[in-house]
Amino acid sequence: MPSLIDPKTIAVAVFIGVYLLIMLGLRELTVASLAGVALVLLTGILTWGEAISFIDFNVLGMLIGVMIMIRMLSDLGFFRWLGIHMANLVRCDPMRMMLLFMCATLVLSSFTIANVVTVLLMAVVMIEIAEVLELDPRPFVIGLIFASNIGGMATSISSLPDILVALAFDISFWDFAVHMWPIVLLNILMLVFLFAVVRKEEIASVRPKYRRIPIDPSEVIREKPLLVLLLALFTFMIAGLILSPIIRMPPGAIALITSAVALLVAGHRVGPVVREVDWETLISISCLLVLVGSLEKTGAIHDLAQAVMAVDGGQAVSLMLVFWSSALVSCFVDNVPFTIALISVLKDLMVSGVDVGPLIWALVAGAGIGGNGTVVASYANIVVVGETTKRGYHIDPRAFAKIGIPFVLLSAALTSGLLLAIYGL
Repeated sequence: MPSLIDPKTIAVAVFIGVYLLIMLGLRELTVASLAGVALVLLTGILTWGEAISFIDFNVLGMLIGVMIMIRMLSDLGFFRWLGIHMANLVRCDPMRMMLLFMCATLVLSSFTIANVVTVLLMAVVMIEIAEVLELDPRPFVIGLIFASNIGGMATSISSLPDILVALAFDISFWDFAVHMWPIVLLNILMLVFLFAVVRKEEIASVRPKYRRIPIDPSEVIREKPLLVLLLALFTFMIAGLILSPIIRMPPGAIALITSAVALLVAGHRVGPVVREVDWETLISISCLLVLVGSLEKTGAIHDLAQAVMAVDGGQAVSLMLVFWSSALVSCFVDNVPFTIALISVLKDLMVSGVDVGPLIWALVAGAGIGGNGTVVASYANIVVVGETTKRGYHIDPRAFAKIGIPFVLLSAALTSGLLLAIYGL
């Protein structure tokens, strides 16, 4: 149906409307995002074929495969076993558990393109152990999400935006890491400050039921031979996700193939696994990709990128514009389309003789930091919040934003100083 109103205006209005419905708690994420997709289709902004083309089936395939494997491992007791060992290591102290889990998540997220896999795994472990200790896992889960997003900007294989940037400008793994790790370390220190100082009472004041889990880890494992087989398959999946750029097989295909093998071998012994996949979260992600695609098609994202780069004020001003625009936009929109738009702009500048090196690092840093702002800012946020809610611990989008947006602003302010000290002065 042709529209009498500028399609760009409609696309922006629909996206803002969906976002407000979610953030104000008026509608659930799945319902609001489905309504948004219906509107962009009814108004003719996207055709059905265009809407389908904006859905990243590689991402969906990876998430489905990982969710299936996690469900199977969880049913066999693996996560409770792992959580018991980690909790006992720090004598079930809530603050030390928080720091241990965050550091583990940060390191693991730094070296896999599927950082959503890492944080989902760690969140499941945290929820399992919190249930044993009779603690509320939600503050811990939010900390893990933040750590994952920070780790997601550490190397050229940490996340999809990093991969896109590294390929576009031919940046090696080590060169990427050398430039980004100072920023990562600064932000993880800020994260520790957030939970160890600012929100200390919320974590340290709770009293776990035990100082040492009164369960032998081996008691929670059932069908040990089957568990060993599934762990081997899961290790193969993670290795495949890390090496996917080398073996030239999409991560989604690797995850689906591995999970299919696991289901064929052991599915009947671990319950209705496929039924328990979080399909609502997958639908939400698909709909949000379509909505962002409508912004991309109508030129809204590209216009924003061009406006940022049109300001003439020297290297320091350009550096701050790229960084702050990517950080703020990434708080509300998945960072992949904006990253793609800015890559095109930076390439144009590079052709004209501008040194875009500092702007590249500003873009990567802003996209990673902004992912901590809201529930819909990254795939990891959506998936982990969905899994936590599915297990009975609802994380309100407004509560998440009350923690995330101030953290992003403070973290971004300090990162700005570091970027200026290194590149802009």
